[in-house]
Formats: sequence, structure tokens, C-alpha cells
Amino acid sequence: MDMSGIASTYTTPGSSAATAPKKELGKEEFLQLFTAQLRAQDPLKPMDSADMTTQMAQFSSLEQLTNINTNLNNMLLYQNSLQNVSTTSMIGKQVQLASNNETHTVTGVLFDNNQTYLQLENGSKIQLGDVKAILGGT
Repeated sequence: MDMSGIASTYTTPGSSAATAPKKELGKEEFLQLFTAQLRAQDPLKPMDSADMTTQMAQFSSLEQLTNINTNLNNMLLYQNSLQNVSTTSMIGKQVQLASNNETHTVTGVLFDNNQTYLQLENGSKIQLGDVKAILGGT
């Protein structure tokens, strides 16, 4: 059975993305592999119905997991956008840092690579998680 078209889309971790565009076997590739398996089977010895049911259940599970992953990613994007909006209200307020208990005034908010940073009056930037307490305005 020729699976060269399917095998060429799968890469192992650490392989170059230039030679193979995908890093994992997705639902489309799974369905192609399953279809190729059905086409290549011996008509006198067809696939056992239990095996067929197992593979269809695996495909259904894969599709549901893909849908769950998409929904979780959408929820994460929504949560990040809410956090970004609420973080802007910290401009002008004093924050206490968790690392050294220093107090600084927030002069701005930076959004970089899905991370939220606070710009402090001393020119440094910190992650939102580095704040121990919000003390109020100046």
C-alpha cells in the first residue's frame, strides 16, 4: 500500500519544517491513512468489524479533541484580551513587586507575544505575575 503522500506530511520532533510542513498526524491525515488501508485490504479477508469500529472511534475521538483544543484556544484568547483591558487600569497606580517588595508607579502597559508587561517609572518592565500588591494611585 502506497502511503508516501501521507508519510511525507509527518515529521518527527526536531526535524526541519522546511522539508515537512506538519509536526503531527492530524484528523485529515488519519482519515487518508484509514481510507488507504481500506482500499489496500484483501477483498477475501476484509478488516474485522471490531477493528473497523475501533478505528472509527479513534477518528471520532481525534475530531472531538481537535474541537476541544480549538475552543480552549479561543477561550485563552478571550481571557488574554480581558486581562489586557483590565491591566490598563493600573496605569498611574503603585505596585509592590513580589521579588524585592519595592514599590513602583506603573506608567504604561506593554503587550508582547501574548504576554502582558507593566512599564514602571524607572524604565523597567515587569510581567503582571511579578506584582505582589496594587497599592493605589500616586
